[in-house]
Amino acid sequence: MVRVEPQVVDLERWPALAPPSGVPGQPPVLIAQALRRSARELGLRIDYPDASAAGEYDAPVRVVLREPEHFWARLAEGGVVGLGESFMAGDWTTPDLCAAITTLAPWIAANADCAHPGERAYGREGRGSVGGGRRRGGPVTVELEDSVPGALTSLYTDETMSTSGAVFASGARTRSRLQDGTDVVHLEAPSPAPRRGDLGDAQRRSADTMLTLAGVEDGSHVLVATPGWGELPMRAAERGAHVRTMTASTERLSALGSRFAAAGLDEEISLFLGAPSDAAGMVDAVVAADPGATAGRAGHDEVIGVADRLLGPGGRLVVHTTVAPGRPTPAVVELAAWESRYVSEAGPPVAWSELVGAIERAPRLTLRGRVETTAHHAETVRLWSETFAQRGRDAAALGFDAVYRRMWAFHLAVLEAGLRAGWTESVQVLATAEGAVSHRDGRVTT
Repeated sequence: MVRVEPQVVDLERWPALAPPSGVPGQPPVLIAQALRRSARELGLRIDYPDASAAGEYDAPVRVVLREPEHFWARLAEGGVVGLGESFMAGDWTTPDLCAAITTLAPWIAANADCAHPGERAYGREGRGSVGGGRRRGGPVTVELEDSVPGALTSLYTDETMSTSGAVFASGARTRSRLQDGTDVVHLEAPSPAPRRGDLGDAQRRSADTMLTLAGVEDGSHVLVATPGWGELPMRAAERGAHVRTMTASTERLSALGSRFAAAGLDEEISLFLGAPSDAAGMVDAVVAADPGATAGRAGHDEVIGVADRLLGPGGRLVVHTTVAPGRPTPAVVELAAWESRYVSEAGPPVAWSELVGAIERAPRLTLRGRVETTAHHAETVRLWSETFAQRGRDAAALGFDAVYRRMWAFHLAVLEAGLRAGWTESVQVLATAEGAVSHRDGRVTT
């Protein structure tokens, strides 16, 4: 029996989740009939409150409807956005949210009777605006950091509080070189499946992989464009590097400063309030994790531009990011519309070709290679989801109500679904600046 959390919605806080007032015409009925007919083909079982069901009894994906009329109406009004909102409202549940999203989102995105707010916002190509820019009385500032409270992050991550994909110890590595000379390292899925206790070391391994790609060593001058909650700049400093990093949040500035001091690294890490574009002075390496998670394409452009400006000859840029292997699928575009309402305004993930194009347009940068970590990133998100589900009481004690918890569970499942379905890929990308680097008295010279 599927455990269903009681449906409690504070409509003052969540006005968009009010029960649907009704959709003109027959779209909800048509959607309900169409999905019922498609259930067997989709490998889907739908359980209704009256104990009836559609699809095979042992179907791999199961959806339990608590409020069928609300569910169908939200799909008609909001499409995939309505799918997420109906889950937040408690209209439906499932024993495997990742699998349910993987099955339902493409079907809804392709159904003419369902609304398509993602297509309206981002177009058929899934591009829309570059996103991520905010004006603060002057030039547009690109926000590379998420606004997720540290208290929430600590509920589902490990002791590093890293929110990018981890790299686990197991999983074969294969190497190849493309015709254009780009080196590719592919990490196979970790086996056996990693456990919660593996996550901290795996996050440190991911940071170390980035820093090794970037050539960070004793005496290197490094700009960490996205400090997160501190693990990446700390790992660089532990190698003996001179690290600069920044944050636009006074709250995060205080938290990072305290963490660096507690680790005895406050002298090795120069921390300031601002954006990567505020940084000056030549560096050997620029590293960034998930610059597009909040800012979309604008985030990648920001980091690439800073690297092109600050890297000394021979310097390296390494970016860990999530991309679409081709044009974002309709499901990804529609899921991005839900994300824009509740989590991030980044929009659909950039296509790999767009990221390559942005690097190629930088006058001094050349793409050298990538490490493909998709399977490891998917396992990372699975562990986050499991941990967050187990810490529901802790989340409630911190003020995150049941709707917020369902919202965050849906967000994590969206991330995992994209990685497992091949809609998105997780990569660590290496580019180099022109020339060669030599060191003298700790300074980069040409």
